[in-house]
Amino acid sequence: MAARIPCNLSISRPRLAVLCPAILWSGAFALYAATAAPGTLFGDPSEYQFIPAILGIAHPPGYALYTLMARLWQMIVPVGTIAFRTNLLAAAVGAWAVVAVYLNVYILGMALGRPQPVVLLGALFGGASWAVATDLWQHATHANPHVVSAALALTHLALLFAWWYTDQDRWLYGFAVTIGLAATHHPITLMGVPAYGVFILIHRPGIWRQRRVLLTAVGCALLGLLPLLYYPLRSPSAPFGPTDMHTWSGFWRHFTAQGLRVNLFHFGLADQFDRIRVFVSLLRLQFPLPTIACMLLGMAWLARRAAKATLLPGLFLLTHLAFTLNTVQDVMAYLLLPMGAFAILGGVGLLALGGGIDGKREEQASKGGRRQWQFGALFLLCVGLPLYQGGLNIGRGISLRDFTAADDYVAAVYERFAGRGEGAILLSDWEHLTPLWTHIYTQGHPLNEEDVKLVFVSTATTWPQAVWDHIAEGPVYLPAERPAVRNAGFRLVPDGRSSPFYRVVAPPVTDEHLPPYHPLDVWADGRVHLVGFDAPTTARSGEPLRLLLYQQVTEPLEGIWMPWAQFGPLEARWTTDSRLLTPQWQPGEIVPEVYELPIPFDLTGRYELRLGYADLSGGRPTLALSTGETLVGLTTVTVEPGSSGEHPPTVPEHALADLDHQVALVRASVLAGRQRRYARWEEPVAVHAGQAFHLTLRWQALASPRESLTVFIHLIDGNGRPVLSHDYTPLGGSAPTYLWFPKWLPGQTFTDPYRLIVPAELPGGDYWLEVGMYGMTSLRRLPVVDLAGNLAGDRVILGPVRVTGK
Repeated sequence: MAARIPCNLSISRPRLAVLCPAILWSGAFALYAATAAPGTLFGDPSEYQFIPAILGIAHPPGYALYTLMARLWQMIVPVGTIAFRTNLLAAAVGAWAVVAVYLNVYILGMALGRPQPVVLLGALFGGASWAVATDLWQHATHANPHVVSAALALTHLALLFAWWYTDQDRWLYGFAVTIGLAATHHPITLMGVPAYGVFILIHRPGIWRQRRVLLTAVGCALLGLLPLLYYPLRSPSAPFGPTDMHTWSGFWRHFTAQGLRVNLFHFGLADQFDRIRVFVSLLRLQFPLPTIACMLLGMAWLARRAAKATLLPGLFLLTHLAFTLNTVQDVMAYLLLPMGAFAILGGVGLLALGGGIDGKREEQASKGGRRQWQFGALFLLCVGLPLYQGGLNIGRGISLRDFTAADDYVAAVYERFAGRGEGAILLSDWEHLTPLWTHIYTQGHPLNEEDVKLVFVSTATTWPQAVWDHIAEGPVYLPAERPAVRNAGFRLVPDGRSSPFYRVVAPPVTDEHLPPYHPLDVWADGRVHLVGFDAPTTARSGEPLRLLLYQQVTEPLEGIWMPWAQFGPLEARWTTDSRLLTPQWQPGEIVPEVYELPIPFDLTGRYELRLGYADLSGGRPTLALSTGETLVGLTTVTVEPGSSGEHPPTVPEHALADLDHQVALVRASVLAGRQRRYARWEEPVAVHAGQAFHLTLRWQALASPRESLTVFIHLIDGNGRPVLSHDYTPLGGSAPTYLWFPKWLPGQTFTDPYRLIVPAELPGGDYWLEVGMYGMTSLRRLPVVDLAGNLAGDRVILGPVRVTGK
């Protein structure tokens, strides 16, 4: 190991010591502020906006430090609404996390005797690479405590490196204060404690005998724990949150988030290879391959030059990754901490590449242009790679500055219910309630219960039970389609084609339950009556055309009849997935159903929307209509260019499937023993009953997903019945497509591995492997769109699987 240079943390040009991190913070803050969400978001981000404003207590673990910090920020930064102001706090803290990476690399560079220009380049490279990483950028544009967790953890590392470098205990005391603060914020910030403890003991083995140092450090840690007093002091009178945190049992239950522990360590040893593959896929979304190469070089070079220093980031990464990759909650948020550590190693890698550069001008000049060329190459890497990644993210639409979906929903609630005196009941999940609470608590927009009563439906209560509990109080509405309510025997009546609400009605549905619609009088084969429709006159390419049909039967219909549509060059044959099918209709009632027709990215112009019917049970693809034709014209729709502008996304030519113009299944492969097949394979994959096999799916986002999607993987028999089912959020819960806002960015690709076990009792024979996606709340499968833009079912058959005895 090279000898450490005993000095403080200044450099030969003191102005640069302040100027560089100040510029880096300002640049990162400007980037995040310019792309920050303008207001509320669905779910937790809105809670993190209104809880500090009213000094409530957030969901477990409570986030005492964040609550107090956010309240102070809301008071001293009078910019825009409380919601936007709190989003800016995430931008400011995210910018500090960037500076913290810079400081870590800078300290290591100085400790290892690197010349000042190389140290600055390495530190700037690490910070800038981290600034444009997708995960940090997304978390720095909306209110959340996780960016604070990352900033705290990276500050811990910087303070410990400063203590190691200077051997001055003031840095250790600063570290102790921040550890105390971290304990008041979130348990994830303490996952690095084993690494911290080992590093401290190895650097100073006799510290346990230094009573004065230990007592001072303990006192500093206790000082950092002071925000915990907020819970017992505020809880008895908190306007939101638990009111028993002044008791030990109430405090401990909430502070340790006991109800959320079921999400921890979800995977076993057999899954670890797949979890590593998931992490590599996510890492490549954050940094270009050359930057990742610098990280590997940085770790190797640091291990050779300073073995003790390597223990700190090495153990830090090991503990964090082992925990986070085996968790199925807030994975991307928790990965902020190890991703920041990887950014530090990237900066250290640039220090290693600058090994031949001497900081003395006269020696540099004597060695000629070779050293200048090397420095120029490092400068290009330092600037070029972050610019490339940043430009890529901007081009993919990482910005939330135009994201108004939550505020639009709030506006829809007020427009639909406020001042009408309907006495409606709006059952809502957490995601739809929090933006309403933000407007109510921070903008003075109360809702009168004579108009609408908000009812929170938690995981402890099923949606059907919530309906039964309130159906006698007034008309009940849902914020989105909930099939469980329909399956309980109720009807879900859309409140209008463009409305997000569904009214819950006990059958039969009559005209008095329905919004206005365009009347029709068309019969399909004399059995199904098309009463009316509601369709738009304009649509956008790349987005679905939403059609609302009103239908009825006069006599019970045993067969399954479905409408189908023709729109210009497109044909839509909708599936029966998650719909109220004709055998369930009561004679005489009017049944409203929403049908979506995906419009290709490259389709524009005026087209007639025409409708027909098919008898799916009887195998008749077209039925005669009372008009004498097989299709009836509904309206003419003008398709305008979509939000993607002049360069709309395209489905890769080699893709296996286009799912609703949102996601493409690019590739799929199965591995069973030594057999490997690529979809779509024709020769069966042989597996034994009870044997595990591996399936790897590769997804590509075509557009920003409109909802949170679930991947389904089924092994089906010859009758299409699943004998093995695996339904889960992509990448084992690590990468939701939509969590409070669209997470997947157009053009991103995701490697999604699965380990599946054939049931031991499954009879031998031939089966088929099918995959697809469906909406997490709507349960409706994404339609598969063929190359011509027509609907082609709702699943992808990958290939046959032959099951044999054990």
